[in-house]
Amino acid sequence: MNKSAFTAAVLAAGAGAASAQTGVSLFGLVDAYVESARIAGQPTVNRVSSGGSAASRWGLRGGEDLGGGLNAHFVIENGFAPDTGAALQGGRLFGRQAWVGLASATAGEIRLGRQYAPIHYSMQGSDIDAFSAFSPVFAMYLSNGEQSRQDNQVSWWTPKLAGFSGAVSVAAGENAAVAPGPTTGWIPAAGTARRSLGALLRWQSGDLDASAAFHQGGQALAAGEAEQQAFNLGAMWRAGGVQVGGNYWSHRNELPSAATARTQGFALGVRVPVAGALSLVAQVAQVRDNGHAYATGAVKAEGRTNHLNVGASYALSRRTELYLRHARVQDRSGGYNGRANAALLGAFGANSALPPDGSARTLGVGLRHSF
Repeated sequence: MNKSAFTAAVLAAGAGAASAQTGVSLFGLVDAYVESARIAGQPTVNRVSSGGSAASRWGLRGGEDLGGGLNAHFVIENGFAPDTGAALQGGRLFGRQAWVGLASATAGEIRLGRQYAPIHYSMQGSDIDAFSAFSPVFAMYLSNGEQSRQDNQVSWWTPKLAGFSGAVSVAAGENAAVAPGPTTGWIPAAGTARRSLGALLRWQSGDLDASAAFHQGGQALAAGEAEQQAFNLGAMWRAGGVQVGGNYWSHRNELPSAATARTQGFALGVRVPVAGALSLVAQVAQVRDNGHAYATGAVKAEGRTNHLNVGASYALSRRTELYLRHARVQDRSGGYNGRANAALLGAFGANSALPPDGSARTLGVGLRHSF
């Protein structure tokens, strides 16, 4: 073989390999805001915070076309706080997501690794403010964190058929040690993690996106086993630039004592374009508990928490947005089964506690840029 023929053969082989690789891309967003926040009985705090409109993150995604309708792909994603530069999710390198998958156009997709629980997509998809820190749906979601990201998860995602799609998942607990804390308020006592299960059914047709999702998890405790179950029914309707979203969410914590702490909530919101790139957002929500303390099941007054989130967003470009939000939370009789920080986990942070019958409010102005 002469030199030019050999060169042509090498280039052809390289071109074939390149065409099979769909590529690797960098993605993410940076979001920071200034806010003035006050919790009843405490002084006003003025600060720079991160992740007001959306949590800051960066990641890599990529894949390969294996032929015959089969694809391999991956996502690794890091969360960080731009106000301090600190890594989130406990300092993990890729704490938001880290999984590899194999997808078929006819058989669906299998994913292995750290992933969102299926209920995540139902709650976020019905949230008019898309899990902003100020959103009451986000507070519901964070108050029972096991329904969000899970280690050691295996999930199967169905192909889309006549507008319907779905997913099922199982996450091995692997006897990992768990304990209650500011960011793990859904764990009633120290113990080890049990297996978690999840399911999602979604229907997307025209202007409507509706879903139902289920989650089950729990812990093995010294006193016996605790089991948590969550359910969400949500919908988003879009027409002429207007968006209306709502959800019904319920959660139950079945304790070794046979007592069950239950929480139920709903949220309704609207986003309306008013002038070019400007849009207005409004959300109301209420969460009620059944009068049992979350960790012990002890009888308490039935709690209620009211949420309000209003504001505006202005798109400077397709990737850059200015936003203004005002959120207010009002408690009665220790809502969220007496977990004082549950209603404030979004905008106020994990170490903030809402006193019984107290209120909290925050006003934030921020900038989000995606890439």
